[in-house]
Amino acid sequence: MLHRRLIASAAVLAASVAFLPGAAHAADPAPNAGQALAPRDWEPSGAKTFTSPAAESHRMPKAAALAAQAPAAGTGRTIYTTVAENCAADHGTGAQATPFCNLQHAVDAAAPGDTVLVAATVNSNQQTSSSAESVTIRTSGLTITGTVNRPAVSAYGDLAGKPALVLDGVSDVKITNLQLNAAMDATAVVVKGSTRVTLDSGHVRSNPEGSGISVDGASSAVKVTRTYVSSASWSTSADTSISVAAGAKDVTLAGNLLAGSRIAATGVQGLNVTGNTLQRGCAGALSVDGASTGVSVRNNLVVESPTLTCGAGQAPVQVSAEAAAGTTADHNDFALASDTAGPYAWAGTLHPTLGAFRTATGQGAHDTLEAVRPQGVGTGIDVGVAYALQPGSTAIGSADQSAPGALTTDFFGSGPMTDRGAVKYLSTNPTLSVALTATSSSAYGITLKTNVTTRPVSQYAYVYWGDSTADSFNSVGSQPVQISGTHVYPKLGDYTVTVVLTDNDGNTVSNAVKVSTLGSQYTAYGPKRLLDSRDGTGVPAKGRIAPYGTVKLKIGGANGIPANATAAVLNVTVTNPTAGGHITAYPHGGAQPTTSNVNYQAGQTVPNLVMVPIGTDGYVDLYNGGWGPTDLIADITGYFTPAPAAGYASSDPRRLVDTRDGTGAPRAQVAGRSSIPVRIGSGVTAVALNVTVTNPREDGHLIVYPSGQAVPTASNVNFKAGQTIANAVVVPVGADGSIRVFNGAWAGTDVIVDVVGYYRTDTAAAFIPVDPERLLDTRDPALWKGALPLAGRYYAYLPLTTRTDIPAFVFNATVTNTRDDGHLSVAADPNTLDNYKNKNPYSVSAPATSSLNWKRGDTVPNLVQVLSTHGIVDFFNESDGNIDLIVDIFGYYQNG
Repeated sequence: MLHRRLIASAAVLAASVAFLPGAAHAADPAPNAGQALAPRDWEPSGAKTFTSPAAESHRMPKAAALAAQAPAAGTGRTIYTTVAENCAADHGTGAQATPFCNLQHAVDAAAPGDTVLVAATVNSNQQTSSSAESVTIRTSGLTITGTVNRPAVSAYGDLAGKPALVLDGVSDVKITNLQLNAAMDATAVVVKGSTRVTLDSGHVRSNPEGSGISVDGASSAVKVTRTYVSSASWSTSADTSISVAAGAKDVTLAGNLLAGSRIAATGVQGLNVTGNTLQRGCAGALSVDGASTGVSVRNNLVVESPTLTCGAGQAPVQVSAEAAAGTTADHNDFALASDTAGPYAWAGTLHPTLGAFRTATGQGAHDTLEAVRPQGVGTGIDVGVAYALQPGSTAIGSADQSAPGALTTDFFGSGPMTDRGAVKYLSTNPTLSVALTATSSSAYGITLKTNVTTRPVSQYAYVYWGDSTADSFNSVGSQPVQISGTHVYPKLGDYTVTVVLTDNDGNTVSNAVKVSTLGSQYTAYGPKRLLDSRDGTGVPAKGRIAPYGTVKLKIGGANGIPANATAAVLNVTVTNPTAGGHITAYPHGGAQPTTSNVNYQAGQTVPNLVMVPIGTDGYVDLYNGGWGPTDLIADITGYFTPAPAAGYASSDPRRLVDTRDGTGAPRAQVAGRSSIPVRIGSGVTAVALNVTVTNPREDGHLIVYPSGQAVPTASNVNFKAGQTIANAVVVPVGADGSIRVFNGAWAGTDVIVDVVGYYRTDTAAAFIPVDPERLLDTRDPALWKGALPLAGRYYAYLPLTTRTDIPAFVFNATVTNTRDDGHLSVAADPNTLDNYKNKNPYSVSAPATSSLNWKRGDTVPNLVQVLSTHGIVDFFNESDGNIDLIVDIFGYYQNG
């Protein structure tokens, strides 16, 4: 809107037209008052969508699903640890706010009766973090529980030959929901001299020449339940998943999934192998040797891969002559390959059929050959094991529920367990699944929606957002549970969202989707010259850029700049143009926008700061929209990445330096080929400025750079003798909290420095680039009522948003058709939009700073970063003549 004119004499205006402190402007609408656009929510134009289809749903142990909400409780304290990939220096205390990053430290700090709660983060490869360590437990009475994303302990690298976990001489220890990975030639989990220990709902990965789990002969009352044990090369492996040594007593192996390896027991005194799904390797599924007694083999589903190439003659269950008298087998189900000689080798005799086995031994009266092969599962912790029972399977409903060691619930916690194998047939809700769609909603936020497939039965769901927070949802009656909500993350980065869905029949499925926050934060860099067509820097060949030609400039993945950089801060300078035109910067691979960044006339040298998104291939395009060729220079001063760095702290415009009156510097021109310091402050990574040259006695340029560095080969403001010109600058701040301004001319000039914002690591505001869009053009009736120019000493207010989480906007402001010398001041409006709607706005004042300066007849652009107190920004025409004003938006900053 236009407001009452500020009266000033021509003499005063001529003396300092570019730098008058702003006087108050009353709220009198001018005849050609216009409002460019209605405010909007500014949903990010580059919003990302992340999906995981229903087919990726997989069954999940309820113990794991509920661990984060209700960890198994001991009688003492809870000690917290969040395992990390790099934990050379563990500064944790074990408190929830300051967890250990090393599981061994948490275990060492625990006393009998304590619970150690283990969480995990997601690493740079979108995988659950793994702690590289070999953990030994020597304290009895502990409960160690992993949270929903199954934290991992991996004895890799320098730990070769060591187990991931050792239980050494302990009793009454329970470990649930951990992933334990063995080093090469080592056993993943070693139980020695221990009693009454339980491993439940875990994932153990063995390697060649080692076991997954080893129980020594001095151990007793050991239970391994609902655990997935996989081999490094399961399809042809002869590895041992679980080994039990001679002398071990009262061992129960129940409800486990074994991938491509075997259980091996020698001389055991009491062993229950009950309700497991054993996908055999080349050495069989189960071997019992030595003088073993009290061995019960019941309710197991033995599966052979149809592609197994070990050769015929290998029976999946092998019991030696010494162990045969002390071993019983029944209610087992066999899904055999076509070349398998028989299900059992008993007391040294291979029995080709179940009938022959029954006749010879009197065992296996209820054993069956599987009529319908179970199906493998392609996702989840259980990938690769054919455990999913199919309709018509002989294993369904045929288990002996009174078998020694039988569990009342299956591998996933569903019950009652009446089927053979480790996994209950999903007869009650076989299509239960959940599809996930997540969409960026803000710099830090995502919106999650689900699509649940289920029979009519009530369900409940947990959503684990990947940042140690969770929400729960319930269905309404028997309708599918609907999850539709927005979550805001505390930091930028990558996260895995996990949804765990359970119906009232006890069936539990899970699905996960990997998401990335949309916002980016700033890393100071340089200044460094990336492009100079005059000497061939950054271009294939030295020479001017052709009319309507484009330069492809590599930024991401070059010069030490990360490949995932999302936007760059460039100072783009046109020099030696042969005709008028403009430069447009935009991401390579994107559509060329209709906006401009630098406008020039023949023979001019014109710089302008540009914040431009970077294409996915790391390139930015610079388009010469002129009738003739021109030289082009681009200097980079920083970049944005989608990770925690420095956020933007917007500020009311404030003058730091004015050499004409001694503000912030000596009251004298900056001498030729010399510099002055400008104090910014501590804790600032970079600073956003508007730097103005006035009264230069000779042609030249200014270079703004961090204190403590050599003067770089870059420029920020180029000027002619006698010219007044401004340019936006974003510059890194030196270690002493200062920057320097260097006058590259041979004669003196006055310098004015206005600050508009800071980049700080303790500030949250993240940058969201948008597709460049023209918001205001006083020449265009669609964007400005009446298409009349902005009169001298009036201002235009631009309503932008009603959101409270957007503290600042980034524009390119251009003035053209200027009728008098002057400058443009830009500032946040103190009014709310309701003040204007109710025709009762407060008086406003132009700040005592300038954003761009012009001489009569000039066309001048400049980047403007401006505070948005109430979502309204004011543009003040601080001249006595009319101007046309164009405002293009390039992005905004958003808080978490």
